[in-house]
Amino acid sequence: MTLALGMVLLLPDETFDQPAWAGFRAIFGDENLLGWFMVLIGLMRIVGLIINGARRHVTPRIRQVSAGGGFLLFVGWTFAFAASGVVTTWLAIYPAFAVLELVNIYRASHDAGESRGTS
Repeated sequence: MTLALGMVLLLPDETFDQPAWAGFRAIFGDENLLGWFMVLIGLMRIVGLIINGARRHVTPRIRQVSAGGGFLLFVGWTFAFAASGVVTTWLAIYPAFAVLELVNIYRASHDAGESRGTS
């Protein structure tokens, strides 16, 4: 999803010109910069999942770091949309994604405890 969000920002249309994106414009200025950052983060998360799936022993630390970054990202998106002062569907989506990332952190931490035998 992070990769896809970045790719949307890299489309030729000026997304930040829309009223709901005014907070992003004020914080980031250039949507291409944010778009490339999101693409990079999205690719890093995908690589982390591939590494995690390819290893014989699960690597919950990669999942913890990835989910922590995702949590910060979605809190940031929520804040930027809120700064625009325009209420749209972002209010139902991005805060929920942030909460789901917290669940992912918890589950990865639980897996880390199980892998050490301390669950």
